Amino acid sequence: MRQKNNNLIALGIGFLLIMLIALATFWRSRPSSQDQSGYDQLAKEQQAVSNNLNKATKLSPDDLMAKTRSRADIIMIDIRDSASFSQEHILNSKNIPLPKLKDGLAALDKSKTYVIIDSGQALESTALAAGIMSDGGFKNIYYLDGGFSAWKNSYGPTISAGDPNSFTDQSKVNYVNSDQIKNMLASAGTDLAVIDVRNSKDYAAGHIPSAINIFLDDLEKRRGDIPLGKKIIVYDNDGLGAFKAAVRLFDMGYYNTFAMSDGFNSWKQKNYQIAR
Repeated sequence: MRQKNNNLIALGIGFLLIMLIALATFWRSRPSSQDQSGYDQLAKEQQAVSNNLNKATKLSPDDLMAKTRSRADIIMIDIRDSASFSQEHILNSKNIPLPKLKDGLAALDKSKTYVIIDSGQALESTALAAGIMSDGGFKNIYYLDGGFSAWKNSYGPTISAGDPNSFTDQSKVNYVNSDQIKNMLASAGTDLAVIDVRNSKDYAAGHIPSAINIFLDDLEKRRGDIPLGKKIIVYDNDGLGAFKAAVRLFDMGYYNTFAMSDGFNSWKQKNYQIAR
């Protein structure tokens, strides 16, 4: 009888210990008030991202390509930082970095259709931009699904700044030197277009005869001034700017373009004719 009582006591103690361990485990795993506050904040932020994304329509890279090919009346707003945009971007896109977007809305037509382009690394920036535009009274808002990285992965056309260390960019450029250009100018006539990509001050101080002045960074927005169907020569002082210009023109579809390899400095040293 005593042994039976001892067994019952042992079982009772064991059951009590199990209950105490279970309660301790539950208590440790229960989120503290601080943790719960963090979870609630995260949930609110995720909901805000979802709500803002719902203010814009998702557009795949293929759909955007189709719209650009059909010359649809859309305006692409690239919200990446200006350095990333300058390095490479979608042709015809406009750069308004996200921190400047709210102030930049005043210059935009609310009746137009807009496509937001981000890097594609996260949706938070895209969602924030969509919310800013929607709150600003814009109705026709899209966003590029996957951002710029998805566009690149889909082999969408881009315009790059021109990297001399890039094999891809080097393959886009044909070169001519100052002697060859002098001979071409004497024989090509109206089939040749020469573009001076230096600043206007340098151009005014002296340039190759018949050359027009389009500053390097203005090539994209002034491509309407660049003739089609002609052989194009671009030059600067030392050849680097000409290389970058040739890369950008290639990306814009001007394939019959040549960069002056030795630059205008060489042209002057050889006492070739200079216009002012």
